[in-house]
Amino acid sequence: MIDPLKTRLTLVACFAALIAGAAFSQRAPDTAERYREMSAEFERKGLAEPFKGITTNGNVENGLFPIHSTGVSTEPVRKAAEAFLAALTAEQRAKTMFPVDDPEWRKWMNQHFYVRQGVSLKEMTEAQRESAFSLMRASLSAKGMKLTRDIMHLNETLAELSNDHEFLGEWLYYITVMGKPSATEPWGWQLDGHHAIINYFVLGDQVVMTPYFAGSEPVIATSGKYKGTEILQDEQNRGLAMLEALTEAQRKKAILNFSKTGNNIFDGSL
Repeated sequence: MIDPLKTRLTLVACFAALIAGAAFSQRAPDTAERYREMSAEFERKGLAEPFKGITTNGNVENGLFPIHSTGVSTEPVRKAAEAFLAALTAEQRAKTMFPVDDPEWRKWMNQHFYVRQGVSLKEMTEAQRESAFSLMRASLSAKGMKLTRDIMHLNETLAELSNDHEFLGEWLYYITVMGKPSATEPWGWQLDGHHAIINYFVLGDQVVMTPYFAGSEPVIATSGKYKGTEILQDEQNRGLAMLEALTEAQRKKAILNFSKTGNNIFDGSL
């Protein structure tokens, strides 16, 4: 039996992708350049402020992430990072490596027109790309790796739907490495692209993976090269189940807007 709610959500996601992608493509390149300038201005303002991270009241709370041994070796991640860097050309490596305390950690954005650092998967040879994926596989769980690749696949679907392969596509994801991969000194790597952001910090056998962003538009590919790919369906269904479990009075408090007719963005930090 067809689930009308899931069907409606799928159609909404697909139409949103078509409308948003087509509108952006029709207005490019002038609009794209304007958005790039806007994002650069936001970046300049943001980097001018001292880094605090996410707080509840604007004040940093020390001791939330104490340094301690986990007993889980990060050697496979370090070796995969070394192999990835070795696979790059000298020019690519110079674009990819940054000091461990570089502001590059703060330079990421979900939007697809953002000017990113590092080397994109699109620029890499097949061998280099496989080294990049080996780093991701060594760092992430099998589920996390699949989710990341499926987000890339769906970004290709969006490129097909909007006929925009300049700003969208499977390989427009950039990797940077902060610090030199080490068994004892701090270092890390970053994946930056549309709907997929991973910040992976390593100190000894301890890992902190935040900020992290995962999403897609659409969330289900109903056509194209990756037809059948879908993500975040379990999370979506659990969210719906939670809302359905609320009383009508509770739902009125929990749902901020009962009509999805535009972008409902309440925080521009992403």
